[in-house]
Amino acid sequence: MDQVRKYYDLTAGETAKNWYPNEILMPTIKDFLSNFKFKPRILDLGCGPGHESMRIHSLGVEVVGVDFSSESIKIARKRNPDCTFIVKNYFELNESIGLFDGIFSSGSIIHISHEKLPQLFEILSHLVKNNGFLELIIQKGEGQKIIKRIIKNEKTKRVVYFFTLKQLKLILSQFSFYFYRKGYLDKKLIEMNWKCYIFQKSNNKLEKK
Repeated sequence: MDQVRKYYDLTAGETAKNWYPNEILMPTIKDFLSNFKFKPRILDLGCGPGHESMRIHSLGVEVVGVDFSSESIKIARKRNPDCTFIVKNYFELNESIGLFDGIFSSGSIIHISHEKLPQLFEILSHLVKNNGFLELIIQKGEGQKIIKRIIKNEKTKRVVYFFTLKQLKLILSQFSFYFYRKGYLDKKLIEMNWKCYIFQKSNNKLEKK
């Protein structure tokens, strides 16, 4: 994970420049928030430099952004002084950051191996209130790919993992998350192999759909 952190530290400024003006995920966020009958408290998991946290907050929602890239969080805090941002590895998260009505995870689990995914979802299950929602924007498929790039004369390498809905259902059901519905995604993102799935935490263990 050190290589992944290095990549996002080096690209934090570039990511902010490209994504703050890019509204492509705003309809996705609105669709996710439509699941709540009240103004929820949302965890932006893998918030990067805070561009989607900004959009969530702009809709009148309390948001806490978490990312292990300290350079990304510096930008997020500077550009969103009214939001809370935390530098932390996902596997270090616990109830000390409070409970959430929902978790928004855009491209944040694609660097988590299939073997470690159950551990992460167990942690997240302790952070979401019963009947809360988890939205996952992932790369659909099986296996993994390695992406190498030279940034600011530094060699970087990332492993990107692919997931199927069947795999996610199987793992998440172990931690009381059940498939609720597909989330909205812009056609351009779908064509780039992105998928959006919404799960609901439920103690009754009955899959919604």
